[in-house]
Amino acid sequence: MKHKREAQTSEPKDGRRQDMPRILVLDASQRSALAVVRSLGKKNMHVTAADHIPSTLAGASRYAREAVCYADPSREPGRFLDNIGAIVRRIGVDIVIPTTDLTSMLLVAEPGSVGNARLAAPSRDSYEQLTDKGALVDIARRLGLPVPATQLARSRGEIEAAATDLGFPLVLKPSRSRYRKGERVISTAVSIVRTPDELPGRLARLSWLEDIPCLVQQFIPGHGAGIFALYGGDRPIAWFAHRRIREKPPSGGVSVLSESVPIDSRMQATATRLLEAARWRGIAMVEFRVTPEGTAHIMEVNGRFWGSLQLAIDSGVDFPWLLCQLTNDAAGPVLPQPSYTLGRRLRWLLGDVDNLLLQVRSNELAGSGKLAALGHFLGSFVDPACRQEVLRWTDPLPGLREARDWVAGVLRQ
Repeated sequence: MKHKREAQTSEPKDGRRQDMPRILVLDASQRSALAVVRSLGKKNMHVTAADHIPSTLAGASRYAREAVCYADPSREPGRFLDNIGAIVRRIGVDIVIPTTDLTSMLLVAEPGSVGNARLAAPSRDSYEQLTDKGALVDIARRLGLPVPATQLARSRGEIEAAATDLGFPLVLKPSRSRYRKGERVISTAVSIVRTPDELPGRLARLSWLEDIPCLVQQFIPGHGAGIFALYGGDRPIAWFAHRRIREKPPSGGVSVLSESVPIDSRMQATATRLLEAARWRGIAMVEFRVTPEGTAHIMEVNGRFWGSLQLAIDSGVDFPWLLCQLTNDAAGPVLPQPSYTLGRRLRWLLGDVDNLLLQVRSNELAGSGKLAALGHFLGSFVDPACRQEVLRWTDPLPGLREARDWVAGVLRQ
């Protein structure tokens, strides 16, 4: 029976370790964590879902043996790390899998927090080389890879000087999306500054500039793209790519309908050089900005799973299972993954409902456009290549829990 409680420090009750490793999956409210729990639970692994909130998607899954709580890592990072160590000792965890930037960042910085367990993440040195955006630009330049023209600034005056050199529009990008400051985690945001008149107002809001540098970057017109990988330090193990068909909000955001597509060979070559240079070992999302002429500029690298992870699994690339094999040295070498099924689609249903509602309510969309949006939405129900992400009849409780919370949110509004 699953239960929610604070971390305790007792050893596993039976005093024995089982042959299959015990897995602790963090950030259980995320859809990516649900995909991890389902993947590993189907292989009869002992999976515990954990989060700082008691009611989660992954915790509701039939494949989670247990669901536990830890302190909110954004508000109490030190207590969060202590809780993880206590959970590891109590359950006898072998592998800890963080699924967000926040928990990955905290644990990579203090890997001793997981005790005798293995952390399914890159080493601290590798992580810092690619997830610190300033360091990423440096390594890309050294390798001769395309990045936007960039100047590093540590003050408002330096930003103004860089803006004069680069011109407008430009991007003000903090070197880190989040960083720890004492017993707090500070979140930052990227700003696009389109004209000189906008710059003073944006500078006034950069409170994080006191702690971390700012990348002043040339704005790259075009569209975003990415490639996903599992890298084994000196060799790739698996690759995957998808395209976003619908997003929330419709103008661009979280994917609600995506499709598996062929891997862009140029992006793959760029990602390979980056990951090999950093001796990366683990999951990586390499994100690009592609110009109308087709040049893919490196934007950032994230060392975590992505939102539509389930699409990769459905298409034949079981990243969570491969990551566990890579992390568990006793499993032996992990063989490179073969090609995957193209044209498979994944739909986050409630996100797609939100997408439709936003389009129907939009004053900028004509009636014909609203009817087309409704037609596309309904068409996905009869698309044989499309699977639901959260609501699955073989594991229905996560979908029902999400629907309950969605309805409650609508009623509150």
